[in-house]
Amino acid sequence: MQIDVLGSGAVQLGNVISCDGFIYGCPIRVQTHVHEDHMDGFDSSKGYQRIIVTRPTFDLLLAYGNNADIPYRENIEVASLGHPISMESCQIVLLDNGHMLGSVQVEVILSNGLRCGYSGDFAWPLKRVIEVEELVLDSTYGSPDSVRKFTQEEANNRFVDLVAEKIKAGPVLISSHRGTLQRAISCLDGAIKNPIIASPRLCNELEVYRRHGYSFAEVLNTSTQKGKLALNESRYIRLYGTRDRRPTDPGEATSIALNAVMGRLDHPVVEYSEKAFRVALSDHADYEETLEYVRATGAKKVMTDTTRGGHGVELAQALKRELGIDAQPSNNQYVREWGR
Repeated sequence: MQIDVLGSGAVQLGNVISCDGFIYGCPIRVQTHVHEDHMDGFDSSKGYQRIIVTRPTFDLLLAYGNNADIPYRENIEVASLGHPISMESCQIVLLDNGHMLGSVQVEVILSNGLRCGYSGDFAWPLKRVIEVEELVLDSTYGSPDSVRKFTQEEANNRFVDLVAEKIKAGPVLISSHRGTLQRAISCLDGAIKNPIIASPRLCNELEVYRRHGYSFAEVLNTSTQKGKLALNESRYIRLYGTRDRRPTDPGEATSIALNAVMGRLDHPVVEYSEKAFRVALSDHADYEETLEYVRATGAKKVMTDTTRGGHGVELAQALKRELGIDAQPSNNQYVREWGR
């Protein structure tokens, strides 16, 4: 195979391209999106590789505050979706994968003519799918037991209903990871009239989403007078994103985590108590949708990523069994369970 996944999570396509990780000797890095389990070695890449990103990903990296140097780096290139880029005797095409703002699939035509690619984390269905012979595949929901019995529209509606019910009794604290949290705010827009409050860092991220076409209700910054006054009210929504410090004791507030990991497959809401819930908002394809994605790529050889999600072995077995594809899990298992 011309593809590999290192123990760090870095994906290798041919000898010149790494995705979502630093590989010494690969002159190019493609950053598929900004979730932290895909950012390994980014500082090293800034020093030694040409980095390809989409405009939304570039803007989000800048908004996070630890990449203030990237506008001044000549080795970071902003790519447009669907437009081929020629570098190092290969051709690279990025296509949307529906996972979060700026996230992409990667298709590469190597100098020997082989088409290989990387799904990254992806949702389903997609308008366009990479066409490859060899594929590195996300395996977050690679288990045959991870087939959801509800749609994401149903999960959205259940989430809004839950917030509307619980805010009658007091504050609602909502926590999630990048992308899913912004989707949740969009769901609440127009449905909830109470103040929505977030950290300065999260407010900066929301501004990037707005610039790229997302519509949100007003979100108050906790560092402003208006935000501080809203926190003293009896009913408000407080948002917690990646790197925000959650309260150890939420008091009388209701806590809602937006995460499909450890959730029910037959219902989008898990109730731990009257004040604690998990809602399965997810921008990941489930098991059956993952198989549909692989069919659409036309891949004949697949390597499943065992460094993220923990279902790479099961998914490789399923691809052989269900699709008759030459599939194998990556050998470097260094599993990290980040939010999904």
